Amino acid sequence: MSRQLFAICLIAAVCASGVYGSCKATVSSFSTQDATILTQLAHVGEFTLQCSGSAPASLFAEFPCGKVVPVAKVGDNKYQVSWVEDIKQGSSGNIQVRLFDEDGYANVRKAQRDGDKVSSVKSLLDISVPTKGAYKGPWVKAELLAAFLVGGFAYFAFTTKGKVQS
Repeated sequence: MSRQLFAICLIAAVCASGVYGSCKATVSSFSTQDATILTQLAHVGEFTLQCSGSAPASLFAEFPCGKVVPVAKVGDNKYQVSWVEDIKQGSSGNIQVRLFDEDGYANVRKAQRDGDKVSSVKSLLDISVPTKGAYKGPWVKAELLAAFLVGGFAYFAFTTKGKVQS
């Protein structure tokens, strides 16, 4: 009887700890650098996932805006997540991305259907993806600068002409 109880407790402990054990990620990122002629900024986060158990078959990422997207697998234990944002809303800094396995994604969908907070769902791992701001062009447009220079030269020419004629 005690062996059966011990076996049941052991199985429950293994199931509660999760199939993947503890996971760690190494993150690298890329962001659009020049946004002078673009309408949206692109960000790509690539990470290597190292789990003490087996690696998850598929992953899903939740962004701070609440959008949940699938994560692309690009190699052995290498994954990639990407997103775009409007230039005016784009910022530099670290973006917190929550990663879910298939069971976690099912719980996220259930929370969304029930109207519960998605933040209450336990994620597999939270990663921080560094993003950089993009160059949006000079502070003063060249046309405006040229107009002021022409105005300055015209003022100088007319005042000098007035002094010479008087």
